[in-house]
Amino acid sequence: MSGSSATSATLRARRALQRAAAAVARDTPGDTGFGGDQHDRIDLSGPAPASPDLAGVLLRAQRRFTDCTDVAALAGELVEEVCAAGYARVLLLETVARSRHRELEVLAAGGDLMLVPGQRITGADLTRMSPVAVVELVPGHPRAPRLAAWGPGGAAAAGATRLELLAGSAGAAWRALVATADAARADREAAGARLVLSGALRLAGLGSWSWDPASGVVTLDDRLREVLGLSATDPDPDLETWRARIHPDDRGPFTGVEDPAAHAGTSAPYPFRVTSPDGREHTFLGMSVPLATRSSSVVQGLVLDVSAEEKSTGELVRLAQCDSLTGLANRSVLDVRLAEALERATAQDAVALVLLDLDRFKLVNDTLGHQIGDALLRQVAVRLQDAAPPGAVLARLGGDEFVVMVPGVGRVEAASLMARDVLRRLRAPMLLPGLPEPFVCTSSAGIALGHDGTADDLFRSADMALYRAKDGGRDRVAVYDSAMREEAQARHVAEHRVRRALRTDGLRVVWQPIVDLRTSELVAAEALVRLEDPVEGILEPKHFVDTAEDTGLIVDVDTWVLQEVLRQLREWRRDGVGLQVSFNVSGKTLEHPAFAHRLAHSVESTGASGSSLLAEVTERTLIDLSTSTRASLGELRSIGARVGLDDFGTGYSSLSYLDRFPLSFLKIDMSFVRPLGSSDRAEAVVRALISLAHAHGMVVTAEGVETELQARMLRDMGCDRAQGWLFGRPVEAGRLPTGPVTASRP
Repeated sequence: MSGSSATSATLRARRALQRAAAAVARDTPGDTGFGGDQHDRIDLSGPAPASPDLAGVLLRAQRRFTDCTDVAALAGELVEEVCAAGYARVLLLETVARSRHRELEVLAAGGDLMLVPGQRITGADLTRMSPVAVVELVPGHPRAPRLAAWGPGGAAAAGATRLELLAGSAGAAWRALVATADAARADREAAGARLVLSGALRLAGLGSWSWDPASGVVTLDDRLREVLGLSATDPDPDLETWRARIHPDDRGPFTGVEDPAAHAGTSAPYPFRVTSPDGREHTFLGMSVPLATRSSSVVQGLVLDVSAEEKSTGELVRLAQCDSLTGLANRSVLDVRLAEALERATAQDAVALVLLDLDRFKLVNDTLGHQIGDALLRQVAVRLQDAAPPGAVLARLGGDEFVVMVPGVGRVEAASLMARDVLRRLRAPMLLPGLPEPFVCTSSAGIALGHDGTADDLFRSADMALYRAKDGGRDRVAVYDSAMREEAQARHVAEHRVRRALRTDGLRVVWQPIVDLRTSELVAAEALVRLEDPVEGILEPKHFVDTAEDTGLIVDVDTWVLQEVLRQLREWRRDGVGLQVSFNVSGKTLEHPAFAHRLAHSVESTGASGSSLLAEVTERTLIDLSTSTRASLGELRSIGARVGLDDFGTGYSSLSYLDRFPLSFLKIDMSFVRPLGSSDRAEAVVRALISLAHAHGMVVTAEGVETELQARMLRDMGCDRAQGWLFGRPVEAGRLPTGPVTASRP
């Protein structure tokens, strides 16, 4: 805050004081703006002490208060005025600590109180002293002092208006003193900061400049003027004059509309050369950043003169532009080079961006250590340099992510061939220090071509292609196409739908009958989740479950479905219905450490029978059986729930892994059931599956049964249960059949 700011603050406070005095002089005390805290003030009553007229008292006090140069003097003057107004004891207190027992410091005391300035009491002490009134100097201000007063001989003092006006007048003076002190302190701190900053810049050998787009003027500090040989009387250059002195090859990243700092925060450090008036060329290392305020937007820059030693210059430039581990370009340099390449690109000479990611690199760090991981990254950088075409820019983004940016590419096939060659070279065994045998590391690559978009657009496209390459099995190349963007948009929409459904109770459960093939009795129902979208209506799991898996939202979805299952079981139990309920539970949900515990608690709290629960898991869950998943499956069995394998036949179709965890039932996928009656091979496969499952002690359920012939054949093979449109489509719980299920054609 400048000195003028302090003066204006003082003037504002004094004008408030004068307005209060004028109100009293007009015999219209009314609301003076000095009202205190209603919890602390005590209303005064009784005859007023003998004193001069109110206006005269206030004007005299105002003159004395405004002559005070500090708060201590003001405190003494106020206490004297209050004592002169007829109060026997007066205390002016300042809050110094706010806690359960507020601590107060004495600023001034009058009368026969045995208290001196600097002494401290608590709020409870003040209450026990029973003052006639406690008035705030500035109502509501946490730092402002409070005035406590006692009447003569302990009797109730009078003259509340007089006391409050004296306090208010002193409060206005206090605000002026505080504003002046704050302004002076701010000025001292600002001056000190400027001095420290100037000294730091000079010690570091740094110069600074700033450019104001409104005026077009580039302001150079004394250090930069000294380096460039400019005198104090030389005018500051405008932007064009300043840019004209910069070497033509270095103007691209410098300040102006081309400067990334003008749009996205601090720019990357960049080297640039400037010619001084005497013809000498200086090499600077610079950085710029926009400083926006309410009234203006200025670009500020720092520069380091590195002309003295070419070796040091090269090292500084290298550190500013390169990745410290691999020596490749860093992200900041890549952004600048990519933006420049896109400016020159055309449809015939586009920019190819190849994102590379090492497959399972985390496993290398976790098993072999970070030193081996770093050595691998350095080897990858060397091989990239050998494989990259002329003119390519190589960069490491961080971790195991690399970029090959190639300008002037006419066809995507050329970029694809180049990327495949890179992956082939990276796949070759490499010798790493500390490993006894050659190490093989595969990579995945995503390619995108662009010429009329932004760098961010190109990065997003290449990233989508990389996701496709990894999702397709790794060690491969994927090229971006419009379908990928549509898929990404669809995933985004699906994620939004799931989040909204979880937030707004937009999930629904429908129930599909499961019958005993021997008796045709309804013995169970599978809980199938649906999503109610306000635009698309009811959506089946194929429209959102995969996205819920990818984003981790499946844990919340499974938890919601399970709560609905338990609620329905409780309702059926109340109505005497003894159905079992089958529900799907994903591997991610089972890995969640709290899932099984919450399930057990929910079963206990709802009174549901654990034996009524049939939890369906996939083959992938059993193949990737982690410690946490095994614990969750064990918890399910401990509460009486049965765990079974869903959609058998769509995955590895092998029972060799079943010994990892004992299962109670198996569901044969509908792709094996539907050909029954028209394929001898399907019949042989289903018969073998039923026999093998029975040999493992599992109950077998066939999915997708649609005809009487299929049902009869399954019954003859010894299949235990079946579900499908022949026995009923998924419906609300109230529409499930209660007796023997009559087969119906779909």
